[in-house]
Amino acid sequence: MKTLKAFLFFLPLLSILFISCTKNDKSGKTQSTTELSTTVQLSIVEDQLNEGLAAAMDAADGTEDGNADLRPLSCATITTNTYLKTITVDFGPGCPSPVTGRLRRGKITIGYTGDSYLLSTERTFRFENFKSIDTVIINGTFTQTNILRADNKVSYSLSSSDLELLFPGGKTHTIVSYNHNFIVDLGNNIKDIGDNLTTISGSSTGINVEGEPYSVTTTVPVVFNGECSAAKIFYPVAGAYDIKIGNKSKFNVSWGTGTCDKVVTISYLGTTIDVALK
Repeated sequence: MKTLKAFLFFLPLLSILFISCTKNDKSGKTQSTTELSTTVQLSIVEDQLNEGLAAAMDAADGTEDGNADLRPLSCATITTNTYLKTITVDFGPGCPSPVTGRLRRGKITIGYTGDSYLLSTERTFRFENFKSIDTVIINGTFTQTNILRADNKVSYSLSSSDLELLFPGGKTHTIVSYNHNFIVDLGNNIKDIGDNLTTISGSSTGINVEGEPYSVTTTVPVVFNGECSAAKIFYPVAGAYDIKIGNKSKFNVSWGTGTCDKVVTISYLGTTIDVALK
């Protein structure tokens, strides 16, 4: 799970936000419910996609993230069709991840070009009612392109235009466009997650569960540290991005400059607060 345990973001809606401190509250302005809600939604979206893509890559070749082949350790049913060039990963009613322990459900179908998955120049990942937490269901397709390998580094681009996430209460979060670039440094020991670094940049647009359009643009490349992931802290250690919702003023989300913690800093209309995540 080394390469992809590394997108951006956090967990379920407003109830999990904890304001740990206000760093600059001179203006008296506060972050609105919509801004906080959308920030949390984006965290859930990325976390779930992250889990699904990592699971798919492990099932497909067992080498993409530097770990051993997880097929023997997985309770998922994995079906390979070399004629159709597809690999289907079916988690059925529930299958725990051998890495994170999360219970994954649903199905992921992987398609690829070329003679084999490992040497393919383009891949697709189709989610069918996939979820790795009890509250969010994913449907839609990712395309992986620009796959490059050099020494212990892997880089690639991911894009999508048809992702839907079903939240509690039947509310839907739609991703209209998603274009991100990844650079994964597997470190000196590719079987040791602790020395991994994953860097992500790019942008996305969508419609939140409140029905408002939004955009996200990376302003400082987001970095995930494998040492933090090994300690089950799946949040970035550095990087920042701007989020704009409808016609409202944009706000900035910053992950700091390298500390392995669960604190994110949100800046909005001159006010800056720290949010402690679960």
